[in-house]
Amino acid sequence: MRDRLRQRAIVSLLKSHDGPPTILATQIFFLFDEKPSLTGITDNMSSEMVLMEVGNILRSKQRFHEDVHTWARDLFKQAGLPFEINSIPSSIDIEETPVPGLSVVPSQPATSKPKAQSSPKRKTRRIYLSLAIQYLEKGSCTHRGLVDAIMKQYPALNRETVATFVSDVQNPKYSPIKDRKVVKQADGTLIFEDKIKPALTVIENPNFTGTEKNQAEPVTEKQVSGGDV
Repeated sequence: MRDRLRQRAIVSLLKSHDGPPTILATQIFFLFDEKPSLTGITDNMSSEMVLMEVGNILRSKQRFHEDVHTWARDLFKQAGLPFEINSIPSSIDIEETPVPGLSVVPSQPATSKPKAQSSPKRKTRRIYLSLAIQYLEKGSCTHRGLVDAIMKQYPALNRETVATFVSDVQNPKYSPIKDRKVVKQADGTLIFEDKIKPALTVIENPNFTGTEKNQAEPVTEKQVSGGDV
């Protein structure tokens, strides 16, 4: 029963995840009550590669005994997502183990190798990125306000995914907007750092006015005393 609930949770993660690979890996480790091991997880890994990497680690710790490739492929199938990683080890085993009495045809390995080398990138699903940039240009929304604005425009999105995105843009390490830094202002609103207007200083003007008054007072006293004389 627990395995079935865990499986459903992973499928839900695959459907809604749109953040850094390390977050997806950490969440899967959490479902297996395992301390996250993120050494082999890199920022350019697809969800398929992350699931395979985590599966290999969990299998090495004997958390499950299924074939990792089959396990990952079935989870993606349940999530309704394409699984585009070929089962490379099984094809290599077949090629390197010749059967006695049979000749190896050179054209067969040449046909299968290009498939193993292909690693298509997933298309981004951040259809709300341009909208978020518009609000960050103005600096008119707080963290929650930006999430609300995106959800109002795209109500079919997962709110947790959007909230993760808003957190990511504030962290240069995970932000999808690599060339611009987002900062939080004193009132809690988020804005691009290059859009912050420098504060005007009005300290010198009052001092200058005060000096005029101080200089004017002695003159007035002299004029008054001169009048008395």
